[in-house]
Amino acid sequence: MQPTHWKIAGTAVAALAIMLLAEAAEPIKLNVKPGLWEIASEGKIDGAPPISEDMLSRLTPEQRAKFEAATQASMANAGKPRLSKNCVTPEKIARGLDIEQHNNASCQNKLLSNSASEMEFSEDCSGENGNTVISEHFQLSGSEQLTGTVHVVRTSGGKTMTVNSTIHGKWLGASCGDIKDVEIEK
Repeated sequence: MQPTHWKIAGTAVAALAIMLLAEAAEPIKLNVKPGLWEIASEGKIDGAPPISEDMLSRLTPEQRAKFEAATQASMANAGKPRLSKNCVTPEKIARGLDIEQHNNASCQNKLLSNSASEMEFSEDCSGENGNTVISEHFQLSGSEQLTGTVHVVRTSGGKTMTVNSTIHGKWLGASCGDIKDVEIEK
C-alpha cells in the first residue's frame, strides 16, 4: 500500500483530467461533452517524500528498505505516460467534475477562471501532517478536446515534493459502455 502523499501524486498524474477537487461556489461553465473520454497524462515528481524522520525512524530496517524501494518505483512510474478511459456523466459535470472531493475545513478552494472553454482551480490545505497546494488549469478545443496541467506541492517535516502533470483528453462517444468511472489502460 502506498503512503497518502503518493496516492495524491498518483491521483494527480493518472486521474481524470477534468476533475475538480472540490465543489465550486458557482456553476461550472466548462462546455464538456458527457460520455466516454480518453485521457493521456504524464507527470514528473521532484523532491523528497514529505515524511518526517520521526515517522521513518519507527520503521524496522526491512520496512524502511521496502518503503524506500516503493518510493523510488513510484517516482520512476510517475514519469511514464498513462492512458485512461473516463466516464463523464452530466451529474459529474454539474458537481464541478469532481471525482474525489477534499471538502475539508483545513482547505481553501478558489475557482480562478470559469468559462465555456477554460477553467482554473486552486486548493490549499493545511494541517498537522503538512501542507498541500494543488493548481489545475484546463482548456477545451470545442467540447471534445481538452488539455491541462496539474501542479501539486506537498510539504511536511521540512521536506517538499512537487508533482507536475500534463493532460490531453479527447471525447470518444456518448456511451461509456461498461466503464463506470475511470479505467487505467497503461
